[in-house]
Amino acid sequence: MANLFAVIATFPAYSLEIGSTPFQSGLQNTVFGLSAVVLRMILGPIMDHKGAKPLMLIGAFAFATTPLIVMLSTSYWLLLVARVYQAIGLAVFMPGISSILAELAPANRLGTYLGGMRIFFNLGLMAGPATALFLIDNSGYNSWFAVSAVIGFLSLLMFAAVKTSSKPAEAPQSVSGIQNIREALKTKALYPIFGGITLMALVYSGVVSFSAVHLADPANGVTAAQFFVIFGVTGMVGALSVGAISDRIERSRIAWPLLAVLGAGSIIYAFVPLNPALLVVSAIILGLGLQGSSLVLSAWLLLLAKPGLRVTTVSLQENTVDIGFATGAFIFGLAAQGPGIGSAFIAMGLIIILAVIPFNRLARSYAEQ
Repeated sequence: MANLFAVIATFPAYSLEIGSTPFQSGLQNTVFGLSAVVLRMILGPIMDHKGAKPLMLIGAFAFATTPLIVMLSTSYWLLLVARVYQAIGLAVFMPGISSILAELAPANRLGTYLGGMRIFFNLGLMAGPATALFLIDNSGYNSWFAVSAVIGFLSLLMFAAVKTSSKPAEAPQSVSGIQNIREALKTKALYPIFGGITLMALVYSGVVSFSAVHLADPANGVTAAQFFVIFGVTGMVGALSVGAISDRIERSRIAWPLLAVLGAGSIIYAFVPLNPALLVVSAIILGLGLQGSSLVLSAWLLLLAKPGLRVTTVSLQENTVDIGFATGAFIFGLAAQGPGIGSAFIAMGLIIILAVIPFNRLARSYAEQ
């Protein structure tokens, strides 16, 4: 996760460094996300039938070796190829680890278990971009790429030692991605959850991908590294507290208010370059809103998913996240060339706040059916 968040945070700036346009800098993250979407449709059903670990090891290897590929050349087109290859890891890791966790956790404590897992995700978010930016500022991009490769191989070796169930939950006979997706989507209560995840991912994309650009002016006295540390710590606190609370209170009563908090945080973050004192406030609100809403929506989705289609269902969730990430990278990349990144954060925040009420009503209507 440290490597994942680091590449999302640094590759737009790296793309600009090697001579791309601002639009191209956003495009490479878009290619990364969309490639994972396509691969996940193919690999998700296979993981439902064969188990998650084998493909997750292949994905870990892809993440470990991608930095070495990027070091070979400063060509933008090689960067795009590397991002497609790296998408194998993105395609398999999150659905696989979420599916394994859902099998191990008691149903009445799933939120707590997810919250514990998110602690390590937030450690990755806190350490990855900050470490990468520090090494890049002091030693250049290749120093970070070398460290990233070492981290990737350590992750691969440690995960290879993990023991998982050799017998996956019984899945439909078909291994067809389209048929499995249709079966999973028969649960219509998933639809508003996917809608909330999409909105969360749009802001997440802007925060992770463009904070280094949004806070690039050294005269303001604030940096993206400072933001990510505060953002990560808040996310860890939020993951523990919100996860446990969501096991005791109806998840719909927590998910939508947290999504509204996220919208407010997005609007506040837009004004940090104008008022650096807002950095801490926005980082805390965004950390709680992003991690809290994401965790509750994920737990809600896992509980609604059919056991034999968990990887397929979580793959749909991750595809929703990646489409949101890709769309967000595209939108924020265009905003960087036009009205400014801050305007995109304001627009996204307003859209989220306005969408909370209809999503809540839709979720309740499906629950009553």
